[in-house]
Amino acid sequence: MDLTGCTSAFLRIVGGGVGVGGPLLFLMLLQLPSSQLSVGTVTIGLGPIDRWRPQRFGGGIVGDRDEQLQDNEIVEDRRAKPSIPLPPVEPFFDYAASIYMEKMVRRWAPLIWLAPDEQFLPGSVTDFLNHVTPKPRGLSNDVQQHSKVPMGPDSQSWFLVTKSEVEQLLENTTSVLYGQNPNTTTVPIYAHVTQCGRKHFHVSYWLFFPFSQGKPICTLDMGVLGPLPLPVFNNRCFGTLKEFGSHVGDWEHMSLMFNGYDEPEEMYVSVHDAGAFYRFDRNRRKFVFNRQEVRKGFLQKPKFPEVVHLTDEGNHPVLFAAKGSHGLWTAPGKHKYVRIPRLYDDSGYGFPWKTWLKVDVLNSSKKLPIWMQYYGKWGNQHSKCHPISKMGLQICQFTDGPTGIPMKPHDFQCQNSTK
Repeated sequence: MDLTGCTSAFLRIVGGGVGVGGPLLFLMLLQLPSSQLSVGTVTIGLGPIDRWRPQRFGGGIVGDRDEQLQDNEIVEDRRAKPSIPLPPVEPFFDYAASIYMEKMVRRWAPLIWLAPDEQFLPGSVTDFLNHVTPKPRGLSNDVQQHSKVPMGPDSQSWFLVTKSEVEQLLENTTSVLYGQNPNTTTVPIYAHVTQCGRKHFHVSYWLFFPFSQGKPICTLDMGVLGPLPLPVFNNRCFGTLKEFGSHVGDWEHMSLMFNGYDEPEEMYVSVHDAGAFYRFDRNRRKFVFNRQEVRKGFLQKPKFPEVVHLTDEGNHPVLFAAKGSHGLWTAPGKHKYVRIPRLYDDSGYGFPWKTWLKVDVLNSSKKLPIWMQYYGKWGNQHSKCHPISKMGLQICQFTDGPTGIPMKPHDFQCQNSTK
């Protein structure tokens, strides 16, 4: 989720003093970059993408159930034909390798524990697209919005804007922003695969949430100067609590690297603008912490647990989605992920999401859904911003929606392997 707003607001507390100029200067110096779903990530090698003619979004993207099933069919990659004809047995091995890969992808799909009292549940991309309208940057709300959006590079300045006002949707707990309960409805997880060779590939499991909830900030209304962050004493706010950093659309993920075995060699778990790498210990049947990284923001320094457990039955890594923000953690509890100011995620045993029950495999060797060619933002533009935002700092109650899968970098790279 994008926590730029709530993070920046808290910095006033650290600055100290009475005047406003000092804290604002401190805020500008320590401003964390936006974490718009840039939680670590993957894109498969789609090759050069030319300019795409405008395509229609909405119910026509995936179509009926037959079309959905067609998207999950495995077909041979016939784009590159060898100059010398291969023996008849080769296509069979390619086909068998694809079947093996998808088998492993489903076998190792994670078990996600949603947090207790989680309101904003995961959702289907198809359902979400039926409730948004493509809109280019800078188009005022009173101008008729578009039903089409360009694909590829031309779409980078576009947003998928909710057809109804966000505040109105938040008042209705049955609206698209609240997602779907994966225990009562089959909610898909999107497995984005990069094939490196036979039994050599890496996969990122992408979870989509229609809404990401920001963090509550204790503030004092200063009129034209905007809300002034206040310190909290004994967990009591003597001002007004406001949420900063919420946004429509939220992509979270974890990745696995397979190098010729039925078990993954390594795992990457992403949370906000940081992540951790774990090595798989075949003897202990656990993932063991190896190293961590911070992709953006020098103030971020989360502490990751030492191991990631598997389910008692099967090979599914057990992860925990933080309440509201949905950042993925490898253990339940309260997790600090920003040092100054201190920001926390809460995760625990709410109810489980067995992602392997519906895995949509996104692979270059078969037909990809049209939304995989969209490079823009998956949500509304920012709104309800602090006056200082005019200086270029996005300190808003509602921040921009995040970019999608095609705009994310790989967590792993293909290694030398025999094809």
